[in-house]
Order: sequence, then C-alpha cells, then structure tokens
Amino acid sequence: TGGISWVEVIHPLSDVSDSLVVVFVSYVILAQLAVLNVVTGVFCQNAMDSASHDQELVTQQMLDNKQAYITRLQDIFRTVDSDGSGTVTFQEFRDHLDNEPVKAYFESLELDVTDVSALFQLLDSDDGNLVDLDEFVTGLIRLRGSAKRVDVAVIMQQLAQFIQRTDAS
Repeated sequence: TGGISWVEVIHPLSDVSDSLVVVFVSYVILAQLAVLNVVTGVFCQNAMDSASHDQELVTQQMLDNKQAYITRLQDIFRTVDSDGSGTVTFQEFRDHLDNEPVKAYFESLELDVTDVSALFQLLDSDDGNLVDLDEFVTGLIRLRGSAKRVDVAVIMQQLAQFIQRTDAS
C-alpha cells in the first residue's frame, strides 16, 4: 500500500530488546481491537435507532390503517343509507347485505354478516330501530375480527353483575 513494512519497524526494536517487540505488537493489536470496538458500537447504535424508528413507523401505519378503515365504513354507511336520512333502517341494512358485492366488501373488512338481524341489533346501541353513522362505525369497529380475551372478560363481568342484580331483586 506504499507504507512502511512491519519488518522494518520491528527489526530495530529487536536489536534493542525482544520485550520491546512484544510491547509494540501488543500495542498494535490493542489499537486494532479498539477501532473495531468503536465501529461495532456505531453499527449497534444505528441498528437500535433503526429498530426504534421501525416501531414508530409500525404505530403510524396502524393509525393510518384504522383511519382508512373508518373512512371505508363511512362510505359503506352512505351507500346503505339509500334515502339519505343520516340513519339506516333494518330494511335498508338487510337490502344492502343481500347484495353480494356489499356482502363481499363486509367480509373483506373481516366482518361476519351471516346473521343480518343480530348484526343490526348489535349496531343499534340505543335500541331506536335506526342506526346512525356513529353507531355504525363504532359498532363495526368493535365487531371486527374474532373475540379477544378482553371481550370475553367484559361479557363475564357483565353477566356476573346481572346475576347479582337479579339475585338482589
């Protein structure tokens, strides 16, 4: 590489003392290990920063996906609300869920629409026989996917409270 040869450096040291050769070689080895340690540290720090950034990216992506999901549900609501009243009746709901493309769209959103009547009752949180946009979106978000342990725990707690109230009566 155009530099000085190690033999040229070590030869004069060996003329003085063999122990100086050992000290010089030890110094060179330790210096190389120190440089490698710094390079490894920088690499690990970059990897940790990248992993942290990836977690933020995943979180942001999940929020974006949720917003896109809500937007799609709002679009479905506007489609189902055929009279433009801002609420959906059971008849409007059933008519649109009999439509195969709408049913397929619900299924693509991971929503089970096999029992239209039960689904409408679950969405109608105020028992007014009408579902507004907020009830529609909130209800379908809650029903998305399969039941989780939290869902089962909530049902068990509500059932226990119901039993206590009925026993007290």
